[in-house]
Amino acid sequence: MSTVEDRIRAATQAAADTVTPGSVPPLRLPAGPDGARGPYRWPLRPAPRRWSGLFVPLAAAAAVVGVVAAALAIGAAFHGRAAGPGPAVQSHPSPAPMRPAAQRPAALDQVPRYFAALTGRVQEQAQAVEVRSTRTGQVLATVAPPRPYNVFTWVSGAADDRTFVLAAQQWWHIGSGQAGMPAQNRDISAPVVFFRMAFDPRSAQLTRLAVPETIQHVQLAGMAVSPDGTRLALDISRSSQSIQVVTLATGAIRSWAWPGGGWIGNFKPSGQVISWTADGTALEFQQWGSGQPRPIYIRLLDTTAAGTSLASSRIVLTFPDAAALGTNTLLTPDGSRIVTATPQGITEFSARTGQPLLSQDQFHFDWQARGWAGPPWQEVLWAGPGGRALVVFDPRGKADRYGPGSVLGVLTGNTFTPIPRGPYDVTFLQITW
Repeated sequence: MSTVEDRIRAATQAAADTVTPGSVPPLRLPAGPDGARGPYRWPLRPAPRRWSGLFVPLAAAAAVVGVVAAALAIGAAFHGRAAGPGPAVQSHPSPAPMRPAAQRPAALDQVPRYFAALTGRVQEQAQAVEVRSTRTGQVLATVAPPRPYNVFTWVSGAADDRTFVLAAQQWWHIGSGQAGMPAQNRDISAPVVFFRMAFDPRSAQLTRLAVPETIQHVQLAGMAVSPDGTRLALDISRSSQSIQVVTLATGAIRSWAWPGGGWIGNFKPSGQVISWTADGTALEFQQWGSGQPRPIYIRLLDTTAAGTSLASSRIVLTFPDAAALGTNTLLTPDGSRIVTATPQGITEFSARTGQPLLSQDQFHFDWQARGWAGPPWQEVLWAGPGGRALVVFDPRGKADRYGPGSVLGVLTGNTFTPIPRGPYDVTFLQITW
């Protein structure tokens, strides 16, 4: 199933989330062959929720079709109408050319050797994590959650290319209609546990991490392990929102609360909600504002400074319209740039001034004239120092009625190098280097 098809279903679900759950009997949305639904950059969502089930109140069902049509008209970066950034200092307004085959290994070696991806999805839930070689795409290890847990929900990688942190939980299959509500409620309230996965080329071992607080599935809106693997940053959504940093050796927690409206994190939530500097002193995150169009502020939090409020973080970049950026906004390890997908392609901004410095790999699709169900999707998944090497996925795959499929690859010098053995499951952006 194509990513665009997933995104249409996800937009439908996001529209339904604007109605209070339980206010009317639920209607089960149809799923594709593998049950997967994908993220969609939707600027109208009132609050961040991570529903395991896919129920839509009947009272909203008639309005959903119109809402989805509006989402497709305003919510993606390829139709050219969303308010994007101004011109970059350097601009390459066309798709990046493919790197010649003989030069591809050297380009792939500019990113970490291994990556971890959640896989084997049923009803949005990942049954395992795979570790693959970036250079060959070969699966080197496959690990399932230890019992009684049966799904992974998040994955994050440290800088040593050997350490990954996974979130896991118990999950119950959700039936259709009202009969599925008990499983839905169990899923969203199930406690999340965390594991460290230590990888070498021959094996991968899981170790349970001692995170002292009980965090329900619906309360975890993102996570990122620090580059040295010693701390875990968590985006927590309860009655109030906060970012917590847990010291994994001791369980000590430092917390910063958000005092305002909107929410902290990205749309679904999914992907890489938080990113660190290489020295582990600063965290980058999204703060979504209120109003229509909905603004997004990219903030940097100094974790070494005194204080307990996220309001002390610095705004480094403002997007007046949530439709004008990607799901992921990544801080480069040296702290110099913010990288995301925009209508101008993969765009890098100065983390000091907020000005666009480089845009590249831009795609132009008249998807309506081609009869596709929606606009294609582009995303950045990993950023190296100074943004010189990036991992992205592009709409370069074979097209069907939903549009072109996604191709995972390395972007260097406005040249694209595909990672072998694709396609990869990028639907929920749970893939990390």
